[in-house]
Amino acid sequence: MQGNVGSKIRDARKEQNITLRDLSERSGLSVSQLSKLENGKARLTVDVALMIAGVLHVPVASFLFSPKPGMQARRSITRAGSGILHQGNAMEFEVLCSDFRDKTNIFWRVTLRAKSFEENGGWRSHSGEEFIHVLSGSLELHTIHYDPTVLLPGDSILFDGEMQHAYIALGDEPVVMLMSNTVPRDGLPAGAGI
Repeated sequence: MQGNVGSKIRDARKEQNITLRDLSERSGLSVSQLSKLENGKARLTVDVALMIAGVLHVPVASFLFSPKPGMQARRSITRAGSGILHQGNAMEFEVLCSDFRDKTNIFWRVTLRAKSFEENGGWRSHSGEEFIHVLSGSLELHTIHYDPTVLLPGDSILFDGEMQHAYIALGDEPVVMLMSNTVPRDGLPAGAGI
């Protein structure tokens, strides 16, 4: 797969008449590193893909993802308020786009009312990554390895789900957030309800 990514980088670079040295100077990556990427001898990270895509003015997704045969026309719509609801520990989870098969993420609209660590049920952890984008309210995110972080409307965070974490709603209003969890390679986490 890395060779395929490398040829995509090489093709985009050559299409614009950019040499490896030019790409190196513009991206801050060494000629050697770029050559290894193009020849499939180095692994492309998201950060490096973002740098290269920025210089070449191409979508980063063209380097990171390969289309799946027969899967290009999938979509799922969840109308407002129609997602599957799960209640627990002063939190309400509305599962979004649950009928999308073979997905790599679970998407939720979460309403948090917990005003204390105990009310939220204490620490939780799970495999994969967790992404949160706060829509309204003030969220205090606790993680076992970092000081508590306050997230306000418009703020986002991505963290390893294995790291123990907990949520608290600050202020009088509940926190409403969009959340996404990656799906483990061995299937959906217990209790996902999908």
